[in-house]
Amino acid sequence: MRNEISNSRKSGLRERTASLDWESLRTVLAVTRAGSLAGAARALELRHSTVFRRVEEIERRLGQSLFERRRGGWIANELGETAARAAEAMEEAALEAERRLLGADGRLAGVVRVATSELLGGYLLVRLVRPFLERHPAMQIELDVSNRSLDLTRREADVALRATRDPPESLVGRKLGVLRYAVYASPALLPRGKVPELETLPWLGFDERIAQFEVARWFARVLPGVQPRLRADSLGVLLRAAAGGAGAAVLPVFAASQEKGLVRITDVIPDVHMDLWLLSHPDLRGNARVRALADHLAAGVPRELEEILARGSCCPRFAPCPVQRRRARRAAAGGNSARGE
Repeated sequence: MRNEISNSRKSGLRERTASLDWESLRTVLAVTRAGSLAGAARALELRHSTVFRRVEEIERRLGQSLFERRRGGWIANELGETAARAAEAMEEAALEAERRLLGADGRLAGVVRVATSELLGGYLLVRLVRPFLERHPAMQIELDVSNRSLDLTRREADVALRATRDPPESLVGRKLGVLRYAVYASPALLPRGKVPELETLPWLGFDERIAQFEVARWFARVLPGVQPRLRADSLGVLLRAAAGGAGAAVLPVFAASQEKGLVRITDVIPDVHMDLWLLSHPDLRGNARVRALADHLAAGVPRELEEILARGSCCPRFAPCPVQRRRARRAAAGGNSARGE
């Protein structure tokens, strides 16, 4: 009798947990991470109703709930957290196996997914893509320019091209160059035959969300009395607004120098720059496609940056730095005072 009861319990357990395959656990993990059905549906690329039915079916088979349904979202209970941790372990094992297999792939054929910003993709990478693909006709490049932070560990991208001073230690990094900045404006805003003065120009500035960026700190230090007529948290938006004649702006040279509606009105700012890094996961170090693209960019990016700087339109005489002008005036005033005594 005891054996029959034991076998019955085992049979019931198998029936209840039969639905806990990878797709089921993956659904639980997605809802746990997102905290909502809508967020999980976006992550899984499924309909909201499909995710709901999957969770309901899993809970029906288990005979227990996995989530607390709240007005602000779905919160995993203890059982849900257990299932999510199991799914996470399975996911990590699968991703590690995939990375290792890809790392040993010696074929120069297939897709390389590159995560970068809109400016880097549109003004720098596109200049280098054509010769690379001509050299490797069996390869394709996918660019993600959403500016969101993609997880290279989870293989959301194979490599990332980022402007940063502090690349993650967990990734393999290759410094490709240095991005410089200068002040640009539409020719229509500049006084004819005169040296432009930065303090008298209409300005575009930086939203408080990027106030910590080096370029934003330079603007606040050099032009403390200037009130920008437009602020934005996107260099791409500021570049397009400046090209449209809305005002002067501090912009990356590699992008602004390619805009026909802009001229550079200052020298390159010496103390404002960002390092440009190509990042990938260590497991992909031996992947032939990643290595080929990295070598191509390492050779081409410095050359392109120099060429863009040399060919960009500039005004005949650069505007002087306001800080240097203020120092010169104070020095002159001090000298006059000393002579007067």
